[in-house]
Amino acid sequence: MEVQQLVNDIKAGGSQEELWIAQFWSDDCPILTFTPAGRWVSILNQLIAIERLDMMETVVAYAKVGMALSDAGVRCWSEKYRYNFLRPIDYIRDYMDDEDWNTVMCPDGSGGYYTPNFPTYPSGHASFGAAAAVVLEDIFGSNYTFTDRSHEGRTEFNGTPRTFNSFQEMAIENGYSRVPLGVHFQSDSDAGIDLGNVVGLRVKALPWK
Repeated sequence: MEVQQLVNDIKAGGSQEELWIAQFWSDDCPILTFTPAGRWVSILNQLIAIERLDMMETVVAYAKVGMALSDAGVRCWSEKYRYNFLRPIDYIRDYMDDEDWNTVMCPDGSGGYYTPNFPTYPSGHASFGAAAAVVLEDIFGSNYTFTDRSHEGRTEFNGTPRTFNSFQEMAIENGYSRVPLGVHFQSDSDAGIDLGNVVGLRVKALPWK
């Protein structure tokens, strides 16, 4: 009901902040955007430029974030097919008597929308984001204020830059963004955050020095 109401409010012209959050983090529209994991590489690219890291610091930063993203993906998809939970669109259509209900993800301009074709739990977005956030905190600090400009200037959706006070704040919003988009439940996001945190901590604990 939470997902259904959020999406219905957006379709009715309300909840513009929720729509902005949903579109800002929607990084898996085929052809149009980069991938959810690639978004965190984009974020790292910006951070390296801002902080002017030297070559060795840059290599280590890419290694940490790359390993965290890779391991988060492997573990998340293993869990997805272990639990095999329905997406909101399937549950709402099949069990809530709303056969025409749809998401607001990746509108194609002709009334069509997209839903990822794999199980919902846990959220890949949340898993990638939390894993990356842990290692980014290790590199740049836990109270790093950052403005993400990954989609600045895009006209297909609201990619207006957003400012965050920490990488954890970014990861939590990233995970939540899938709920008003209509493709995840909050429980998917919560589980993805938990999983990503564990992955990030294990990468952080490797003998980097």
